[in-house]
Amino acid sequence: MKLKIDRRFKQNMSKVVEKYNFQVGILTDKPHNEPQSASLLQSQPIKQYAGGPTRKQSRVKSEKSTGQIFLDNQRRINTNLLTEPFEDKSSDINKFMKSFFDLVAKRNMNIKRLENLMQAIVRNPILKKKYGINTSTTADNKGFNRHLFDTGQMFRAIKAKVKSVRK
Repeated sequence: MKLKIDRRFKQNMSKVVEKYNFQVGILTDKPHNEPQSASLLQSQPIKQYAGGPTRKQSRVKSEKSTGQIFLDNQRRINTNLLTEPFEDKSSDINKFMKSFFDLVAKRNMNIKRLENLMQAIVRNPILKKKYGINTSTTADNKGFNRHLFDTGQMFRAIKAKVKSVRK
């Protein structure tokens, strides 16, 4: 079976799709707090976040912002954490595309759902340790082995925004 799509349909669909602007990343850069330090007799102060351990953060501001730490991590692992997840055909991308087409077709879809799905596309590979694990020294220093997690501030700062730009 061969399906031919009319030129007018393509033009109308592209107008509908182009009404939306998608952003994902560190959209609001904030100062980054240092982790709480442990004394010689105590272990690292640990809390639970996003399904695993992270160090508690102190009130001491780092020299770098959360966005700068995100960029440093990308350089360190030589991976663009914002574009690489979109290159795979993951179930998160399929859910996003279905939800986006439901929105375009006005099938009672919420823009907040699209934002959550875009966030998941970028965050889930980090949660699944797709980018590797910590060195043994780093894991010993942190008190756990979750790559790209320390206090959870960087992970928490990854947000998505979908805007309808009316023409």
